[in-house]
Amino acid sequence: MLKDLPDEIKKFSYKQTDSYNWLKQFAGLLGCELKGNSLSFSSALGKGDLTAFFFEKGLTACVNKYQLNEDYLFTRQPTDKFGVIIYLFHFQTIDPIEYKLDDVAINYDRGSLYTLRIINSQTLQQFKFGKTTAVRGISIFLENEWIEKNLNHRILDVINYLQEVNYFKEFINAKQQRLMDEILNVPDTHPYAEVYIRSRILRILDKLLENFLKRDISESPERIIEEDFFTLQKIEVILTKNFDEGFPGIEKLSKVSLMSESKLKKLFKQSFGMGLYEYFQKNRMHIAREQIISRKYSISEVGINLGYQNLSNFSTAFRKEFNCLPSELDIRL
Repeated sequence: MLKDLPDEIKKFSYKQTDSYNWLKQFAGLLGCELKGNSLSFSSALGKGDLTAFFFEKGLTACVNKYQLNEDYLFTRQPTDKFGVIIYLFHFQTIDPIEYKLDDVAINYDRGSLYTLRIINSQTLQQFKFGKTTAVRGISIFLENEWIEKNLNHRILDVINYLQEVNYFKEFINAKQQRLMDEILNVPDTHPYAEVYIRSRILRILDKLLENFLKRDISESPERIIEEDFFTLQKIEVILTKNFDEGFPGIEKLSKVSLMSESKLKKLFKQSFGMGLYEYFQKNRMHIAREQIISRKYSISEVGINLGYQNLSNFSTAFRKEFNCLPSELDIRL
């Protein structure tokens, strides 16, 4: 158990079944009633909401957008049967967050943090965060029966490995961040919000399972120490924001990471499958493609938005990534 907890901290202990029943238990603790498959907080409790999604037997998810008015300790007791829980979250806090998985204790520092964990449900998990913490993210629960019915032998090999190591830590890449943002920022006026959210949750799951097929366990991120892991995630965020400022440079990234340039380049390529500039440029071009498709900007405006002073250089970079010029994109759609 987490030590030195004040008596007044709120505690929520549960066993994970499906996401709806988890939400129902949480609502009961708070003295709230669910409205359909959603829980909204009163101003006395906090702000925001949680919504559970049932896809089919054995596959459920929960979308989380909230901040509570009190400190909470969540304790997930081990399940009787094996299952896989996927947590894809963004935390913003001015206080540290305490996390424990069986005997592994981790403290997340204050600030903004993206985290992706794929966890064996038969482990004990504790998670303490304060009233200063804004919680935004998606959890997906795969029950064992669903796993055995829907996944092939190659992925099952990886799942079996998960039962041995208890959790995978993964990097949230720019595409996953964008999908998560789309899920969490659907306007109330969206004409088919639930269908929209469901489709993106399934896309996230699809990409994670696709990564399982490519997974080289001998070089998996869980072999990187926690301090380096979170540093690399911080570098990844830098490389996918503020494209208009251009590539920040290896020297600057090395100073931010407190790593030597050679160590940073080696660990980043091992973790993300490509070099720092290549990763920056690939994400930059995919943002360009999204902006062109949106029809909100002209091609020259897209180039300027992404830091190009010379439109010819922008067109050359775009053609290298997509094998067509920006002006030819409409023809291919």
